[in-house]
Amino acid sequence: MADCPPCKKGAPAWLLTFGDLMSLLLTFFILLISMSTTDKVKFSEAAGSLRDAFGIQRVQQIIPLPTGEDIIASEFQQEIVLVHLQEKLQLVLENKIDAGEAEIVSLEEGFLVRMDHDALLVPGGHGVRPEAKPLLLQIAALVKDLPNQIRVEGHTGDDAPPARYASNWEFSAFKAAAVVDFLVKEGNIEPRKLQVRAMGQYAPRVSNATSAGRKENQRIEIMISREPASPSRFAPEMPTSSPSAPGSGGKSSPAGRDTTTPVVVPIPGLSVATPEEKLPAAMR
Repeated sequence: MADCPPCKKGAPAWLLTFGDLMSLLLTFFILLISMSTTDKVKFSEAAGSLRDAFGIQRVQQIIPLPTGEDIIASEFQQEIVLVHLQEKLQLVLENKIDAGEAEIVSLEEGFLVRMDHDALLVPGGHGVRPEAKPLLLQIAALVKDLPNQIRVEGHTGDDAPPARYASNWEFSAFKAAAVVDFLVKEGNIEPRKLQVRAMGQYAPRVSNATSAGRKENQRIEIMISREPASPSRFAPEMPTSSPSAPGSGGKSSPAGRDTTTPVVVPIPGLSVATPEEKLPAAMR
């Protein structure tokens, strides 16, 4: 009987190709499963049918497996919220944008709504135009529940400010404060989420060499930051008055006086004068 020819060392060539194909198929189906979304209603109905069929009486909580959709949503939730907000503001400001009186600009730290001074504020910058109030109320309604920091910046040209303002710093501050005051009082936005920033004439968009350029630099910018407002900004309000100190007979101290009772820690060799002792006798 003829001897069997010697076998070649290693796996045959077809087995390597087959192994690669199985690995690719496995990866493909894992990817499909990770990106799929389980229909919870149908899953519950199927589980109930199986329980009735097999007589299972034990109740067990089923925790759904995380899907690729859930992972993406948790990672990019902040970006998704800002993108949707920007799209809504684009629709609200559509007419102003077409007229060249508003603009939405995306930045690394968030995005800003840039609005022309004359379209938003009365001459002199000390109040919001009546016709601009409905627009600002729409903006306030969109950003009111957003936990992010909102910064309102006032900008001017390099020409002299109105007579009532000492400088363009003060003028730009009053403009930004007028918008913030409206957003708080009429738009019901949490005040601690808002910031006022005066930029004066030192952050121009275009050159101030012409009157058209100076007019374009007169603007208000509402910056929606990616960063949430600091948690410390939502601390409870401190009481405006303190209880009367023991022994005062229930009488409150004069305005401006500290009515809190200090805790005195005796230290040898150290003498500490109380507020009463520091005052001249005529003022006690």
